[in-house]
Amino acid sequence: MNCNWLQVILEPMITISFALLHLFFASMNPFELPFEDKKELTQEDIVEIQSLLKEVDLKPKLSELYPLESPWFDRLKPLQEIERRATRCLKQVLIDPKKGLFPEVGLIEINEGGGDCFVVSCPLNGPYKELLKELIMGLQEVGFNGHVYYRIGGVANPTGKEAKWVGVPYAFKIFTMMEAHNLGFNHLIWLDSSLFPLKNPRTLFEKLHNDGAVVLHRSHPTGYILPTTKAVIEKMVEVELERVRHVRMWVFGIDMSRPWVKSFLKSYTKMVELGLPFISCYPEEFVISALLDAYKEQIPSLTDPMMSSKQGYNNIVESQDKNSSGHRKAYQKGSIFLIREHG
Repeated sequence: MNCNWLQVILEPMITISFALLHLFFASMNPFELPFEDKKELTQEDIVEIQSLLKEVDLKPKLSELYPLESPWFDRLKPLQEIERRATRCLKQVLIDPKKGLFPEVGLIEINEGGGDCFVVSCPLNGPYKELLKELIMGLQEVGFNGHVYYRIGGVANPTGKEAKWVGVPYAFKIFTMMEAHNLGFNHLIWLDSSLFPLKNPRTLFEKLHNDGAVVLHRSHPTGYILPTTKAVIEKMVEVELERVRHVRMWVFGIDMSRPWVKSFLKSYTKMVELGLPFISCYPEEFVISALLDAYKEQIPSLTDPMMSSKQGYNNIVESQDKNSSGHRKAYQKGSIFLIREHG
């Protein structure tokens, strides 16, 4: 019988404090790179980080964690699917001088500008660079007034210690938002680079100003998270994931000036430091869902039924089918963003 040692030891640890659990798992981050903390990264640093990233092998850890004999097994996504999602950031291209690929970072004023800022980031490989640039052009065409902070390749490193965690799947989303905050913006909305605007998204910032956050959510997606990952998150945050709203991260807004945000970001960074909570099909979504539940009374959109999948996420996003039907449907519904095919 396959005995998962992590699952065995987790049960008696229910009463152990967050601090002790953090110390226990901190040395076990399978994604962490042996790279020293530094605030300013040079191109040589990023080349080194890229080289270190290629050396990370997650397969032994995934094989160890995947329950071959468990009541969970029949409900779990295949190991290959979990591996595909959990290793996505290990395979990203941050820089490639031999191919003439270098990071791009910028702040763009859109139309009349203002204090509202979209945040978007992507690697240098895949179709994402072109999708990102089309997204920015689209925001200008639909009449959005504000800014876009973007990053193509490179490493989001807002406090100088995040570079070593660049392989933690999708952790860069929050870290890139923190970089935008460092530039003086409080009202920030993350956009996946696969999105394209169909109309002016100003209503999202109106909601952000009023509510302090813009959160899309659905019910808990059973089978998309390893039992050990789930147990670690639940013990660290003291939640039951089945009972919390599952946050979708295509569009995610935070008012950085709200009192609860500082605590949220601190807890999020601790989870990234552990690494293990991000091993799932929806790495950053499960972590953020658990953490935000503590502040749900202060986040109206997290309990707003109109922001749920059952109500089409309030016509904020619409997936595009492989043919044009999704595009037509998004226009007909008045959706703000279309999710484009991106592999």
